[in-house]
Amino acid sequence: MNRRDFFKDAAALTLTAAMSVEAAELLADSPRGAPQQPAPKLDDDDKVQGPPVNCAVIGLSYQGREMLSVLAKMGVGAPVSMVCDTFAAPNFLKKATAIAPSAKVVDDYRKVLDDKSVQAVFVVTPTHKHKQIVLDALAAEKNVYCEAPLSNDLDEAKAIAKAGKEAKTIFQSGLQSRSNKQNHHVFKFVESGQLGDIAFGRAQYHERTNWVRLDPRDERQRELNWRLRKETSLGLIGEIGIHQIDTASWFFKALPVSVTGFSGIMAYNDGRTVPDTVQCVVEYPNNVRFVYDATLANSFEGRYETFYGTVSAIQLRDLEAWMIKEVDSKLNGWEPFARKDHYMIRYGDTNSGRDIGTGIALVADATKQLKHGLDPGKTGTDLSKSALYQAVLEFLNSINQKKQLGAGPVEGYQATVVACKANEAALSGNKLTFEKTWFEI
Repeated sequence: MNRRDFFKDAAALTLTAAMSVEAAELLADSPRGAPQQPAPKLDDDDKVQGPPVNCAVIGLSYQGREMLSVLAKMGVGAPVSMVCDTFAAPNFLKKATAIAPSAKVVDDYRKVLDDKSVQAVFVVTPTHKHKQIVLDALAAEKNVYCEAPLSNDLDEAKAIAKAGKEAKTIFQSGLQSRSNKQNHHVFKFVESGQLGDIAFGRAQYHERTNWVRLDPRDERQRELNWRLRKETSLGLIGEIGIHQIDTASWFFKALPVSVTGFSGIMAYNDGRTVPDTVQCVVEYPNNVRFVYDATLANSFEGRYETFYGTVSAIQLRDLEAWMIKEVDSKLNGWEPFARKDHYMIRYGDTNSGRDIGTGIALVADATKQLKHGLDPGKTGTDLSKSALYQAVLEFLNSINQKKQLGAGPVEGYQATVVACKANEAALSGNKLTFEKTWFEI
């Protein structure tokens, strides 16, 4: 990126809230967490470009219904003609058909593949059930979106990736963070050296929940709780952390060289074999490390990814991001245009604390907003289109354009390798060194 292009992009940045890496509380007039005005619709690039793509969703549990909700928001561009799940209880299907009332309900995915009108298949089943469905769907020349990780088994994941790579149709891995426009916006700052020399990164996922799903039938409850068993689940690192660690691989432009992990069942000693609390240190080339922790025991600080450099730090929280500069860093040409608020770490319940400087909000659509005569500082980032929405939109547009726009089979497989090995390290409490051949398809 040359200086003129960077200035053009960077001038669109405004400061809207503070984000301290130490969970600071804001002592300014615009606290983080205050209601943000949704960004107005600027144009039609958040809709399917081209003719409608006829869709089918396989797997109707929580994730499947979330996928249906996303497709419903796309309106006429993504009609859902079929939904499939092996569990055909009326009360279970009622929630899915309420979202997609025109969809035909089937209990065998092969009926979906036999329907010539279905163009796009979303595989949203439990991770350990992905392989055969994906292989059969690609063989039937369907376009396939497969949730990440590709599988809980690396041999199966490689078979999926190989088939996806060789397919005549589009195969997209569900690495939705790679479709998030906010992350692409932040990547420009990382790539252009706005962090200075990168020292390390860290991320976390904290949510107080037990992951348990109840059903009066023992066999069905066991099936619903596949995430709690080692033989069917990659646990917190594989099912959640894969997205956050993959963001680090993307931003560092490298695959990791080693991973050290730790784990334990700290809150829910209920017979599960998957830890409810995990930590790992992922090492990249040049001694750059990414520290990750996740727990179901506590919700404090939620979920975020932070990258630390000698000039500034950048923190991402889903559709929002902030740059926190070091006090001795040089002033960029665009910074006088940004509104500056001061933030402090509060000591107890008092109004005294330690000033940590300012946070600059990195607004993904700022350039577009300026073009329309809007003030990004007041409008903020459009929070109405989730990262999943953006990933699905990218997939459907890939189908119409007949080219890969989102994360493909290679990215999906390599992220799955990292997640599998990080989970393995966490379960054993050991350090694992990655072999280059592990990443080859």
